[in-house]
Amino acid sequence: MKCNENWLMQNLLVIFFISQLFSTSSLLESPSSTQTEPSGETLVEDFFICRSCGHDVSLSNFVLDKYSPLALGSSNQTLAAGREALVQEVQNTLGIRFKIIVVEKAYCAKVESWSLLHSWFPGYAWKLCVCPKCRTHLGWMFEPLETATSDRYFPTEKGFYALISSNIISEGYVNSLLMREKALREN
Repeated sequence: MKCNENWLMQNLLVIFFISQLFSTSSLLESPSSTQTEPSGETLVEDFFICRSCGHDVSLSNFVLDKYSPLALGSSNQTLAAGREALVQEVQNTLGIRFKIIVVEKAYCAKVESWSLLHSWFPGYAWKLCVCPKCRTHLGWMFEPLETATSDRYFPTEKGFYALISSNIISEGYVNSLLMREKALREN
């Protein structure tokens, strides 16, 4: 019983810490950023985490239905906490296809220079979004052309993130697998 209480306390502390991070600051924004803080608190539904290392990437609350006119196809899929999300298939200039989910905020490592070439979202510059812990390629950051300057490392409130669905996983799904495994061991 003591083990379950410790596990519960640790997870509650993690949820509290992460909810404070998401509700009071912009994710990994540079101190000189002019991005405004979100108003009110964010009710945490479920986390998207890096499939490689488990680092928090975004919240299911932040999913957007932003359609790319260059998408090869799209569908609505249930991803996390029963939330439906627009999943789009896009292709880069090398012919590699990715299924992406668009979110308003994500936790990415600082990456240099915006690219103006071959954007899936016309009017937006892009740069890579990599996991700050393991450096796995998680997707891309997008910023309107007029504000995609060399001194801006992360998107403003007008920007967004496109995450590769196969490189992230719902923390709720991972936890359900762990709980199922625990139940099987106890029987």
